[in-house]
Amino acid sequence: MTRSTIRCFIASTLVTLGSAATVTAAAEDGDLIREAMNEAPIAERVFNEHITVLSSPWMEGRLPGTKGMEYARDYVIYWFDQAGLEPGWVDPATGERSWKQPFPLGSENIFTDQVASVSGAGEDLELELGEEFELTGLGGDGVVEGEMVFVGYSIDDGPDDYQSFPEDLDLEGRIAVMLRFEPMNEEGGSQWTERARRWSRKSTFASKFGAVADRNPAAVILINTPGADDDRVGTLMKNTSQVIDDVPVVMLTPEAGRRLIAATDTEGRSIDDLRRMADEGTTIVDLKGTARVGGRVEKKTQYAENVLGLLPGKGDLADEVVIIGGHLDHLGMGDFGSRRGSGNLHPGADDNASGAAALMMLGESLRKAYDELPEGASARSVLLAAFDAEESGLNGSRYYVDNPTFDLDDIQLMINFDMIGRVTNDRLSVSGVDSANGMSEWVQPMFDASGLEVVTNSRGGGGSDHASFLRRGIPVLFAICADFHDDYHTPDDTPDKIYRTAGVKTVDLFHEIALGASTRSDKFEFANEETGASRRQGPARPRALKVRLGLRTRELPDGAGLRVMNVTEDSTADVAGIQVDDVIKKWAKIPLKSRADLVGRLAELDPGDEVQVVIERDGEEQVMFLKMKAAP
Repeated sequence: MTRSTIRCFIASTLVTLGSAATVTAAAEDGDLIREAMNEAPIAERVFNEHITVLSSPWMEGRLPGTKGMEYARDYVIYWFDQAGLEPGWVDPATGERSWKQPFPLGSENIFTDQVASVSGAGEDLELELGEEFELTGLGGDGVVEGEMVFVGYSIDDGPDDYQSFPEDLDLEGRIAVMLRFEPMNEEGGSQWTERARRWSRKSTFASKFGAVADRNPAAVILINTPGADDDRVGTLMKNTSQVIDDVPVVMLTPEAGRRLIAATDTEGRSIDDLRRMADEGTTIVDLKGTARVGGRVEKKTQYAENVLGLLPGKGDLADEVVIIGGHLDHLGMGDFGSRRGSGNLHPGADDNASGAAALMMLGESLRKAYDELPEGASARSVLLAAFDAEESGLNGSRYYVDNPTFDLDDIQLMINFDMIGRVTNDRLSVSGVDSANGMSEWVQPMFDASGLEVVTNSRGGGGSDHASFLRRGIPVLFAICADFHDDYHTPDDTPDKIYRTAGVKTVDLFHEIALGASTRSDKFEFANEETGASRRQGPARPRALKVRLGLRTRELPDGAGLRVMNVTEDSTADVAGIQVDDVIKKWAKIPLKSRADLVGRLAELDPGDEVQVVIERDGEEQVMFLKMKAAP
């Protein structure tokens, strides 16, 4: 890159920090960044610095459970403390105040003593953990030693009378060696489907392990099938959902599977030979030698922490509260939730370092405003909440409303920020303006004076932390960029793309809203836009759907999601890539437990809306984005 190109790039980036004249002057001075920063308003520099720090590689993408997330929490606590806030959490067991509200975040499998070896064959094998094999969460705990039996694809009752197993096969005491996916054509795709890179429901782990479980194996070796036209063959799974009880399952790479068969087939055939035999039908082959596979699996509870800072109220209103929230977490290296795949840092500058920056700036500005209130004035308390684990299911905010620091009846308003750093063309979306009676009329003059084009949405929808409060009958205002950008949930959500001037305008607007909400004498009365129902009177009546998803589903008995039974061709779900036997676990980051839940979420949507869903396929969770089509 030439010097002139570098100067032009810096100049174009720093336009957001100051005027064009400032950048021109800085160019003449020879130090563009210094001059532009000096000319930028202090608030824009503070907004920029918070986002730059939180989205730096030092923060590791702010994934819950990482050191980077600990650093991010400590950073927010430092600035809450500097602003003069008080710790906002009171430990119910000890009564001690703390900045951090801990909560359980599910559990993770801790794997130890993993082994995959073969002895007594043509070649003794000791496979390398992490490179050639992994002990997976598909099965159970334990180490098994025994003879091996190749069982092909482990499929019962496939199309055209396909069957992997002969009648009455019993694998008791032996280790089943299984190929992933299903019978393939010469291109490595399925023989049973016409669509490229798609597999039938017979290829799912639920189906394949259900079939082998009926034959009572002592353990399973699952080989990523060589030659399969599927990117997943290059990945070893580890933390997955369990599909077979009391049977350890190890997964092998295609290369390790090739070595295993070369060493153990009694007739000297390769894994490609056995695979082609399995493509045709029943292929049960006794392999020579003894395998030792498995390991120890211990479930360990994970914890996350909300960061809560309290600005105490004054006078008669002090026992009531306005909550201002925004999630602090992001995606780490993209192992979960990425639109681009894992392996690269996801900085999360807009999502949601920008919202966290707003919290820290409002803590300071509201503290000063409270100090300047006249003697004897009344004001509600303000709780600033940097929620954790939002990306994985609104976990921090859901935990808070179940374990609040104030009675829910005393929470007058919840303000939420998510992605306010890319407010292009000064267009800001604010949802929930009609979640309280009269709030739309009350807030409109502040919108008009903000210098922003505020696009309002009466419903308060969207998959972010305000949804946890809205579902408990608490009025909300949710701020987010009006024009969605393609860097969402990718490594390209970087601080150089932030619109600092519009971000500060947003912070200033919500300073006025929060101060007005905390000092007004009247309470906000929750209202449901469809029914006019008062606070916490239950869900709204069903509404006609404007969108069509194109799925037939069945509820899982444990409430863990909806299993897809049928997908309508060219529907919203079909275009997004949802397949039969997928389990829809979360919708807009909220756990989905029943068909009624799904219908309720669909009723909130318009054609063209985009929704993030979490599905489970073959024991792995995946994130998909559905762009809703109109109902016929």
